[in-house]
Amino acid sequence: MGIIKKIFTFNDNTLKDEFILTRPEPLAKYDVRTESSGAEKIYVFGNIEENLAYIKKRFTYPINNDVVIREIAMKGRRRAFVIFIDGMVTTSSVNEAVIKSMQELPYFADDEIYENEKEITEKYISHSQASANNDFDVICEEINFGSCAVFVDGFSTAFILDVRGWGTRQIGKPENEQSIYGPQEAFAEMLRNNTALIRKIIKTEKLIGESIKIGRVSRTRGILLYISDIANPELIKDVKYRLNSISMDYVIAIEEVAMMMEEKPNMLTSQQLLTERPDRAARALTEGRCVFLLNGSPRALVLPTNAFELTSSASDDYLRLPYANMTRFVRLAALFFSVLLPAIYIAATLFHQEIIPTFLLYSIAAARENVPFPTIVELFLMDISFEMIREAGIRMPGPIGSTLGIVGGLILGQAAVSAQIVSPIMIIVIAITGIGSFATADYSLSWTYRILRIAFILLAAFLGFYGIAIGIFVYSVFLGAQRSAGADFLSPMPKANSRSMTSSVFQNAIFKREKRPSFLKPSSIYEEPKISRGWKKK
Repeated sequence: MGIIKKIFTFNDNTLKDEFILTRPEPLAKYDVRTESSGAEKIYVFGNIEENLAYIKKRFTYPINNDVVIREIAMKGRRRAFVIFIDGMVTTSSVNEAVIKSMQELPYFADDEIYENEKEITEKYISHSQASANNDFDVICEEINFGSCAVFVDGFSTAFILDVRGWGTRQIGKPENEQSIYGPQEAFAEMLRNNTALIRKIIKTEKLIGESIKIGRVSRTRGILLYISDIANPELIKDVKYRLNSISMDYVIAIEEVAMMMEEKPNMLTSQQLLTERPDRAARALTEGRCVFLLNGSPRALVLPTNAFELTSSASDDYLRLPYANMTRFVRLAALFFSVLLPAIYIAATLFHQEIIPTFLLYSIAAARENVPFPTIVELFLMDISFEMIREAGIRMPGPIGSTLGIVGGLILGQAAVSAQIVSPIMIIVIAITGIGSFATADYSLSWTYRILRIAFILLAAFLGFYGIAIGIFVYSVFLGAQRSAGADFLSPMPKANSRSMTSSVFQNAIFKREKRPSFLKPSSIYEEPKISRGWKKK
């Protein structure tokens, strides 16, 4: 009862001029990375034999076939060894920058070796990224991530060298967010390549990338990006608090992080925006949002987002004003048809025949004269068949999948009409509904439309248009109660007279986008001067 009362009770806070991202202060001090595992930390020994024995035991060497341990005889018969995982390093870098350099090190006397720890990395190891560490947990984590570690006899520290070189997918075109205009690059699975794609667009030292590791065992690396002089400090704190509070053993993909970040995971509409386009992520950063990248995932998580952002396409920013607004109108119409058209058809034919033109009503009645099933059963049969064809097309290989979708739909529809199992007008309704679901800008919304469509069909079958109205009202109330990273999901709806509200529904001209989205409360409000086209000044 408390949840229902909270949702349906009017709250004056929605009318406040200032929107503040709230974060529970007592809980904000919690960070899963500070949790004690209970095991005592082990540090690098000063003896090479002890270090080698510990490393072999920890990495299950030589049973673990991928692990390579290369022992080196330095000058003065001093011993050292290098450990790395085969396939995750650049072999030429290990050979030239590590092993060869270690073999050419000058002789160190026993009383000198403890004074020359820094000299090994500063003078003799010819690699750009080298650091020293004495914590075995950190050293092993770096080895598992593609670095190599060098242990030298007499040193109670190890030298970590970034020689990563595993195979990566080349930067390609976006597959799910295709656009004729604008950049044609997409994120890949390599974390540093993805950050470089964004930094190539936003060339400023104010673009901050904070490293965050998620997963107690996997220690999957991620980067939280934001522009320090634009993003709201409270937003940055809130996002970091949520990311650091994720407690899982293994994190494989950024979609898992997105689901862990959601406040209401049972809601039909996704509260997170995942994009595979670096230009879209860069634009979100310039608006004052945060972007999270995870190693191994070809998508970026944009925080926070709203309902209008999910329905907009990346190509809208690159189209002229009339074209952009036309495409937005078409997408909104597709949303309406995908969710409500079958329900409206059911309600009109079962409860409200008086609103149907007479000749159209005669045509519908004649088409359904020999159909043995009620309208609701007929609709569900075709809808389920269409969903099966859609899923089969996704699971099949590319060329076969597209052929299956087209041919299967045509044959199934024609056969159903010929056998008088369904009426021809029902085929038209299902076809328009399916096309509308494919016209969504965000793929996650297509799932929302499919589930909502079934709910509205049931409501229309029992209550007609009254059921549809009740469903729209209830879903709108629940949608208004959603939040994304502390921001209201329907922002900036409470301020219907603001320019942010206007630009959320319709596209503004590029020279009229002076302000960043007001609901984000960015540190820098203005994105461009009032007169951004200098040649128009009088």
